[in-house]
Amino acid sequence: TDELGGMDFSYLEQLNHKIHELKETIARHEQRHRQNLKECYRTEERMRSQQQLLPQLRQQEKESLTTLERSYGDAWRDETGEPRFAQELTKRGTPARVKDAFQTARRGTQTRMENEWGRLLNHRADYNRDHRAGFDINHPDNHAYQKELDRLRDTLLLEYRAKIEQAKEKAQIQFQEDFISKLKAKIETVQDQIAELNRAIKDTPFGRDTYRFTVSRNPRFRHFYDMITDEMLMEGYNLFSQAFQEKHRDSVEELFRQIVDVGEGVLSADQRQRLQANLEEFTDYRTYLDFDLVNTDDQGREVRLSRVLSKKSGGETQTPFYVSVLASFLQVYRVQQGDTSTMRLIVFDEAYSKMDHQRIRESIKLIRDMGLQVILSAPTEKIGDIAPHVDRSLLVTRVKNETMVRSFDSRQLKEMGA
Repeated sequence: TDELGGMDFSYLEQLNHKIHELKETIARHEQRHRQNLKECYRTEERMRSQQQLLPQLRQQEKESLTTLERSYGDAWRDETGEPRFAQELTKRGTPARVKDAFQTARRGTQTRMENEWGRLLNHRADYNRDHRAGFDINHPDNHAYQKELDRLRDTLLLEYRAKIEQAKEKAQIQFQEDFISKLKAKIETVQDQIAELNRAIKDTPFGRDTYRFTVSRNPRFRHFYDMITDEMLMEGYNLFSQAFQEKHRDSVEELFRQIVDVGEGVLSADQRQRLQANLEEFTDYRTYLDFDLVNTDDQGREVRLSRVLSKKSGGETQTPFYVSVLASFLQVYRVQQGDTSTMRLIVFDEAYSKMDHQRIRESIKLIRDMGLQVILSAPTEKIGDIAPHVDRSLLVTRVKNETMVRSFDSRQLKEMGA
């Protein structure tokens, strides 16, 4: 007992501990072995399933390649598609990730395709309805409509283009003839109006002077004027008659080049501005005319206003103005035609501001001789020149914020002064 109690059994405990560890290790390996067997069975099952799916996958691959080749040309696949796929594959690692990354874009594209398909169906239905066609609007390809388009473009369009060119040519001819005709009519009308104005003021001198209006062709546009007013247009010829073309071809082409020939494409701001300026200038009949007022004194000497306008004093330039205005009112009120239904009223503001008393007297006398009535608004310093020659005078006076109007008779003033 003493010897047994004195013996060292620690190595037995170590052996038992080691045995226990080895048993645990054996258990773990057995567990892993069982798991590996199960995984092996599952793998073998997957392999058998994949072997069964392999023909189907190969068929799908073949169909996908066929769709790819049909949908995308060789050039696009080689130059765009494959390089982009390789780039995305390098960045994302697997084809599945590449596919997932483009799902949103694909869905957006699919939505746009569906929308476009819907619009195409609407267009097809509209074409069938408008042109009484019987094409299948739901057909996946556009062959029938493309064939119709080819027929229209290659046959009917040529006929339409010829008709359009003929209509365009006729329209241009009609436009040019109407344009020239209207210019000619306006020029003749203004010449008649000038003649009528001259008849109206022929027997109403301004003091010792008489006036008459003149209208002549503008030297700058003489060739246009001669073309527009050529008597050939009244003798059965038109703009495109051979005889007229031989005489005025250059003028006709130059004139319409200014207002019609704008070239092709979108006009720049400068071109639009230049075209607008040309339209305003060359469609105005006054462009082709020169207007003037001729003053003849009692000695028969003539002076043209255009030559001396910048040299005359203020009163001398106001006289032709009043003569022109009065002559125009004579025409508007049809005084020369003996029309008594008009009031023949004229209103002048700041009247005779630059005239001396002699010219004022002659101007008022001219108004009376013409059978017109006038209301004159004049500054205070002109009262003494105007009041003795009018029927009634009203003095307007303002004191601070109050305005007073008083009527007075210039003859009473004379009597009071006497």
